[in-house]
Amino acid sequence: MSEIATTTIPLASGPILALTDPASKTLHARGIPYAIAPRFAPPQPISAWTAGKDCTVPAPICPQLPSRLESVMGPLTAGHEQSESCLTLSVTAPLHYPPHEAPCNNNNNNSALLPVLVWFHGGAYISGGGDLACYQPLKLAEQGVVCVTVTYRLGVFGYLGLAGIAPRNLGLLDQREALLWVRSNISAFGGDPGNVTAVGQSAGADSIICLLAAEGAKSKELFAKAILLSPPLREIRERAVELTAELLTTKAEGLLTRDPREMDVSELLDLQKKLLMDPVRKQVMLFAPALGEYPLPAVEEFDKRIAGAVADIPILIGWTAHDGRPFSSMMDPFGLGSWGFYNIPLLGSVAEAAQTWYVTRSYFSWPSQEFHAYVRKFAGRSTTYEFGWAAERSKLGSCHCVDIPFVLGAEGAWDAAPMLWGSGTEGDLQRLGEGIRGLWVGFMRGEWVQKEHLRFV
Repeated sequence: MSEIATTTIPLASGPILALTDPASKTLHARGIPYAIAPRFAPPQPISAWTAGKDCTVPAPICPQLPSRLESVMGPLTAGHEQSESCLTLSVTAPLHYPPHEAPCNNNNNNSALLPVLVWFHGGAYISGGGDLACYQPLKLAEQGVVCVTVTYRLGVFGYLGLAGIAPRNLGLLDQREALLWVRSNISAFGGDPGNVTAVGQSAGADSIICLLAAEGAKSKELFAKAILLSPPLREIRERAVELTAELLTTKAEGLLTRDPREMDVSELLDLQKKLLMDPVRKQVMLFAPALGEYPLPAVEEFDKRIAGAVADIPILIGWTAHDGRPFSSMMDPFGLGSWGFYNIPLLGSVAEAAQTWYVTRSYFSWPSQEFHAYVRKFAGRSTTYEFGWAAERSKLGSCHCVDIPFVLGAEGAWDAAPMLWGSGTEGDLQRLGEGIRGLWVGFMRGEWVQKEHLRFV
């Protein structure tokens, strides 16, 4: 019986040691550094090394508090190491496509190379990590895709924004640096640097929209296609219109008693907790990229930048039928939850269902459909799909994040997720997973979907 072994991959910055699994015919390299950044500093290129760097063990994620969606997804980060030195990525690639002798730095399509997926996780910019077991893309790699999952700075570490201390949008700059690394190094894993698809869910999808409009390297030089899962598109403009970033900074300055550059990690996370407990306004994402702050344009230039980008970058947009369910009480304009209205028999369940419908439509599906129409208006290509499956024993319905396990995740990684509880889930994961992965892989290979809208149930 074949056993997992190690192999050496030559990269532009130096050789790494990766795992090879003959059983699944995949190669897995974890925690490859793509940049380095002291606290509150922009990412800088990593220094070269000569000895083989061990990339066979789990990589740390950005320091964070427990996710607000643990009641939906389960404790996915439990026991995982956290560190500010977290600017790393992991690569899962087909083993039967041997790595090249040296990295290839070009963007020309090469039929001998494989399509590349770069995953930006969600978590409202305050939780998650690229090297978590729940995001391992083993089945996509088995279908001939080179997959990259990225870890970047979150919360106060990536989006605090204090004049002269902490620039805004550091996490977004991290993501762009990771894409530049992919362009320069991915051919060493058999991936095509000219056929990169950026894929993001929730905050990860929000990031990709921002990267389309960012200054510096043109988005089409960083990725050729984009898959957006449950993008909270309404948030981007509201953050700018309501000056959320400036208000967040003012509130943070009022809570600080000393220079945050000298505070330890626990103190910074305590600051973040206080800001989240007393938010600037009730929104999905308090920490997030800010328009008008480098590398993002001002709000009046945002649409122009997006229009110029989407004409060249095909888009696939998906959402779930009950995306808003986990946020229905958080985003409660009438304060029904604080009155205990949701606890009233029958009336409470009706009110919660109505609130779920409103949040799902206003924050996720309607803005996604508008963006789809916007892309097509500028001669771009776009297809949408709705994910409508729900577990038989879950009261969460087809909620936010429920579609991820159908595409990503190591074996057993999602076992504790309440959103998946039910006796028929395993069979449905296989049935619907094959359909969605087939859609994704075809899209990445350039096999365009003829229908404008699809539904998975």
